[in-house]
Amino acid sequence: MSQDELVTTISERAGISKQTVFEVLDAIGSIWSEDLVENGELELENIGQFFIDHRPGRRGLNTQTRELFIVPPQDFISFVPSQELVLWSNRIS
Repeated sequence: MSQDELVTTISERAGISKQTVFEVLDAIGSIWSEDLVENGELELENIGQFFIDHRPGRRGLNTQTRELFIVPPQDFISFVPSQELVLWSNRIS
């Protein structure tokens, strides 16, 4: 589902304008992003846990030229679904 489809669906079900829905979703995204950066994790009940996963630098190998290079350390956002979400998704499939 794209963001436009989500906005349209929420707008139709809640009976509010698409602009209002978009502004609310934008605010939620900003708040969640700020909380994730500040605390290093964000837990949403019934959905799961987002957290910042640090991966240290390492050596890499270009398989075509056999040249070694350094992959710099990076932070990634990881997600672990809640047990309820896993059970719900297994009922659907």
